[in-house]
Order: sequence, then C-alpha cells, then structure tokens
Amino acid sequence: MSSVRLFRAPPSRRDDEGYRAAERAVWTLRGLEPQERWVEVPELGIRVRAMVHGQGRPVVFVHGNPTAGGVFVPLVAALDGVQAIVVDRPGCGLSDPLDYSQMSARELRDAIEAYLVAVIDQLAGGRADLVGNSAGGMAVLAFAARRPERVRSIVIEGVPSVEGMRLSWPMRAVTLPPVTAAVQRHRVTERDLRASFRTMGHGGIIDTPRLPKIDLEWRVAVARLTDTFPNDLALLERAATVRGPRRHWAAELLELAAVKAPALWLVGDQDPFLPRAGVEPWVARMRDATLHMLIGCGHQPWLDDPDWHAEAIGAWWRSLDA
Repeated sequence: MSSVRLFRAPPSRRDDEGYRAAERAVWTLRGLEPQERWVEVPELGIRVRAMVHGQGRPVVFVHGNPTAGGVFVPLVAALDGVQAIVVDRPGCGLSDPLDYSQMSARELRDAIEAYLVAVIDQLAGGRADLVGNSAGGMAVLAFAARRPERVRSIVIEGVPSVEGMRLSWPMRAVTLPPVTAAVQRHRVTERDLRASFRTMGHGGIIDTPRLPKIDLEWRVAVARLTDTFPNDLALLERAATVRGPRRHWAAELLELAAVKAPALWLVGDQDPFLPRAGVEPWVARMRDATLHMLIGCGHQPWLDDPDWHAEAIGAWWRSLDA
C-alpha cells in the first residue's frame, strides 16, 4: 500500500474574468496584446490555455510552480522576431487540471508529452524552441528526451527540477499536513509575495521598476482567483516529501543525456534550488549545452534583467541558425 498522503483540494476559487483582467494589465503595461488560445489534449481529456503574441520563430514557454504563464511576460516583451506561445501548465492559470492523486512519475511524463505535443502541433506547426523554468524546466527536458523531432532548441531559465536539486525549505514544508492546511486557509497578500521574492533570490528587485505593482497584483490574482496553488500543491505532494524530491519525479540524468536539441542554461547564483555541486555536472551530461552562471540573480533570472536575457537568447538562436 502506498504511503503517499493524498492531497485534498479545497473548493474552487476561480474567477476567470477577474483573473483575465489582472493578467491583461501585465501585458498591456508592456504594450502587448496577446491572443488567448485553447488547445485540446484528447489523451488527457483536458484543454490547455496559451497566450500567443508576435510573429517569427515559434517559442513555447513553460513556467514553474506555483505560478502561471504570465510570469514570462517581461521576457516575451523584450524578445524580437518571436511567436511567443505562453502556456499555463495543466491546473495552473486557466488551464484544466489533472488528477495527480494516483499518478506515477512515468504517467506525469506521459501527461507532459501529451500536452506539449498538442500545443506544438496546434499552435507551432509541429516544431518549436522551448523555454522552461523550474518545474517547467523539468517538463521541457523530459519532453525533449522523448520527442526530439518536436524540439528545435531548449532554454533553461533558472534551476530546473532535476535529480540532485536542492528543494527549498518552504516547498518541503508545504508537504506537511498542518502546513498544507494553513497555506490553503491563508489569503495571499503582496507582502507574502515580497517575502517570496527574497526567498527566490530576488530581493534586489523589490521596490524597483523591474517589479511593477501590476505584476505583483497579477501574482496575487494567480493565488486568489485561480486554482493554481491547490493544484500545484497536489503535484508537489506526489513529487516530494519534507526530505526533498522523490526518486524519479524530477528529470533524471539519463534524460539529460538523451536530449539531442542544443540547450542554453541561464542560472542565477542566488537560486535557492541550486545544488551544492552546482548545475555544471548536469550540463556536462548533455550533448550540446551552454551554461551562463549569472551573478546576483535568483530563481526566475529573466526578472533581474529581461533585456539582457532576450539579447543572450536571441544571439544564441542566431548562432544556431547560422
């Protein structure tokens, strides 16, 4: 019998139109008007939502947890010549949820494969560049190992969920039943989010133009007006314990070695998920990977300097095209 305690989600808190208004403000602040697109994933019986903006090379953005696709808007706004396909992972933002209660690590990878194939086929013409952060980094690495024909290149922003990662104490703590219950009862505030930014290694951008109030308000809306938090807590409860990630639930070293697509890693030295040995041993496992360690940057490093990240990624893509 499994010893895993199954997470019981509270009643839905969704306010779709209220959430869309908060999200729209983040895009509008940067002068962008994306289109909302829905992708049917018949293998999973769900729909996945994406915000699509721009024209050019199709790039699929996959976020971490607990957040939604809008976290990438500052980077999207700085990129040129890109059709940005900004995905809400299942259960996050406005995408339909998955039932993680009996899911295995292999079945999670099957689900990742199913929804990313659907997104890439329906919105990107069958092949795309991928950008992933945190749990989204795990998703794009695992997907690229399985479906190389769908992947042109990979950009890893921040430490991805890979075996050997250091899971931060706040994330380990929420696997404990009393902490989980308290998190569900708590009404997230901007003050909470500011504390979270410090924990993620982004204390330097608090109260600067790099963290506009509108962006904070959107993050509050993710917590209050969608079911992102309970759904990602359910996933975390399957994937980790208070000791850290369960075996096989993070991307494995064999998966990194199986990735054929070129990869660019942009990792901050203040990232709380950075393993003691660093990410260099992970990068060395890959066939064609380039690493930039960024001084003074946190877990979502593009937030510290979106223009630099856009230029670095764009230059790397141009080098691949050449």
